[in-house]
Amino acid sequence: MKALMKVAKGSGNMEIRDIAVPKLPNDDWVLIKVKAAGVCGTDLHIWHDQFPYWPPVVMGHEFSGEIVEIGKNVKGFKLGDRVVAEPHSMACGVCEMCRQGKVQICASKRSPGWGINGAFTDCLVMPAMLLHKIPEGLSYELAALAEPMAITVHQVVERGRIECQDFVVITGAGPIGILAAFVAKSMGAAKVAITGMSACEQIRFEAAEALGADYIINVEKENAVERIMELTKGRGADLVIETSGSGPAIAQCVEMVRKCGRISVIGISARETVNFPWNAAIYKVLDISFNMSSSYTSWDKALSLIANTNKDLNKVITHKTTINEWKKVFNDLEAERGIKALFISES
Repeated sequence: MKALMKVAKGSGNMEIRDIAVPKLPNDDWVLIKVKAAGVCGTDLHIWHDQFPYWPPVVMGHEFSGEIVEIGKNVKGFKLGDRVVAEPHSMACGVCEMCRQGKVQICASKRSPGWGINGAFTDCLVMPAMLLHKIPEGLSYELAALAEPMAITVHQVVERGRIECQDFVVITGAGPIGILAAFVAKSMGAAKVAITGMSACEQIRFEAAEALGADYIINVEKENAVERIMELTKGRGADLVIETSGSGPAIAQCVEMVRKCGRISVIGISARETVNFPWNAAIYKVLDISFNMSSSYTSWDKALSLIANTNKDLNKVITHKTTINEWKKVFNDLEAERGIKALFISES
């Protein structure tokens, strides 16, 4: 079967290669026929050698598919089940984090797409304990949004503690930022504002507005802090969700949020350190939550939101193609000419 792989360390070094269909490594794993696989910003970082990975490795960790082989010890799943999977393979199960249910930050975790072979191919293997069934009637394409949606649910709802009637600001109009706008509005936010740069005007701002953003703020054309203070009559936002990883946006979160407000941090910065107004955050008595990946509890919530919304989440999916077109897809996403791309199985 064909697979899109990172074949060696360094920028670039990606190839489509023929590989064997994987065998089940244990009796509690399953073989999944991939139906749709999403391209994440992490995949772009791996392309540029800016994220940890262990080559040669098949890329891709956002996917939906069908179980086509099942280990003898698997319970709760059967052949033909339509599933998505948490990308937390190889978590040890015995460390302090695993025993607290936080397998997403286990030091031994090796996610598909960078630690073990992933979903940019026809089939992959996953432990059954990480699977979630796709709701009846939900397409494989929309189900492939489950992983970024689960991240957003975990970090907006479970960690950010969004409340009904909150005024929410989202910094960054990438895929996670747009989904954060959707989740915030779905959970009862009164108003949602999203910020971004001029490149977002190509396609991303329109999608954000369609999925829940009430206000669009181009930070290259207006002062975001002044605009938020105008919209909130000087009070500030109840919750700021930082998805951009941009140093200036990170610093502005403190200025935009109200006293005793909340900041939920999602975006990973390109730099190891960023300037942050520490004292201002103290004087405002802010609650700041730092986040990484998704929780077990966020996945079924995410699937429920996708399956039951009256919003058209297809607006997030701007590319549907095969791995043969990976270079164009990666370039389009990097240039913000797209939001979420899916590689669709050819068989």
